[in-house]
Amino acid sequence: MNNIVSKILIVANLVFSLCFMCFAGAVFSFQAGWHEKATKTAEMLANANRQISDLQGQKDQLTKTMTANLTRETDRADQAEARVNGLTQERDQARGNFASAEKERDKHLADLRVATSEAQARVTETNDGRAEIKLLRDQNNQAIAIRRGLEDKNLELEGKLAEAGTRESKFLTEITRLNNLLRLNKIDPRDPIIGPVPTVVEDVEGLVNESRKNASRSAEYVEINIGSDDGVLKNIEMTVHRGPNFLATIRITEVYPDKAIGLVIEDTRNGTIARGDNVTTKY
Repeated sequence: MNNIVSKILIVANLVFSLCFMCFAGAVFSFQAGWHEKATKTAEMLANANRQISDLQGQKDQLTKTMTANLTRETDRADQAEARVNGLTQERDQARGNFASAEKERDKHLADLRVATSEAQARVTETNDGRAEIKLLRDQNNQAIAIRRGLEDKNLELEGKLAEAGTRESKFLTEITRLNNLLRLNKIDPRDPIIGPVPTVVEDVEGLVNESRKNASRSAEYVEINIGSDDGVLKNIEMTVHRGPNFLATIRITEVYPDKAIGLVIEDTRNGTIARGDNVTTKY
């Protein structure tokens, strides 16, 4: 009995010894793992503290940077707000200026319409003035032409007057000669002449300008280039000839200063009268 108990105790002691050894091994193993874990944890804690320090520094730096940025952005916002206020004032002033400009524009447009109307009136007046000036110029040109014509006619008349003066001098000389001739024949030039006075026809010569028949072609009229200024008288008879050939006799029916018209006496016709034929009072 005692042996069994002893054996049991021995076995129990052995079992307890094994259990204690296992427990001791487990404790040792746990203690070794805990120390390693504690070391790792301490290292991790140190790393975490360093990271926290670094993060704290970064946070401080970031806070400082953000503060500076916030201050700068705040200043910029203030400046922008000031600029916005300035731009708002400028906008309001620009709107006022625009309204004033619109009023000024409307005023200028009204003035422009008035000026346009006045300019149109001036253009119309100018056109009327130009038309009147043109009319006056035309009238002036006509007056100049008339004046030149009158000057030419005056010169012509002066020439004819001089020629008439010359002829008058010749006539006076001839009258004086005739008076002297009458006195030589014992005839007083102042004695009255009894009976008709014969027409004195001067010896004149000219050319035929043209010859034409009347409407019924019953008579022929001849225009010659000499007239009263050359001594041609109405109702005198003149001879038309071409060289030595006698053509006809004409009786003067109309006399002008520089031409005359004669009727052909058909009983004397001896040929056809043409332009350039000779006409004379002494054939």
